[in-house]
Amino acid sequence: MSIETIVNDVKSRADVVVSRGQEAVEIGVETLKAANTIVVEGVQALVETNVAAGKELASLVQASLDKAKTDGLKAVAGNPVAYLPEGKSTVINAYSESVKVVSKTGDELAKTLKSGVENIAARIQGEKLVAKAKKTVRKTAKKASAKTRKVAKAVAE
Repeated sequence: MSIETIVNDVKSRADVVVSRGQEAVEIGVETLKAANTIVVEGVQALVETNVAAGKELASLVQASLDKAKTDGLKAVAGNPVAYLPEGKSTVINAYSESVKVVSKTGDELAKTLKSGVENIAARIQGEKLVAKAKKTVRKTAKKASAKTRKVAKAVAE
């Protein structure tokens, strides 16, 4: 066995390892991009929900204050509960919507990360990628980029 044969054997094996490693890194980057867009969308939905609830609560408080001003101090002192804003349903709806968004985002994030890890492991072992998981990552990334463009356009206007 000559040294040249050993060197060529090592080179060919190293090339395989390097190419698999590079593909694994690319899959990891794609997965992280998709995970990032999922998290950003979830946070945006939470902010939108809670800002809307805050605006509604502010308008309810303003209406309650206006009512207290018009009725006078004596009426407010006689029945203070009547002048409290009716924001219970707003707060409960915002909370339940927030819980839904967080759980949905968590589920999507878990699926994306799991499929990414499975694809990386498969690539390192030299197996073919899971087509369904790869499609899911690409679909999520495309959907998120389109949504980001819409949001950016709306903000610019």
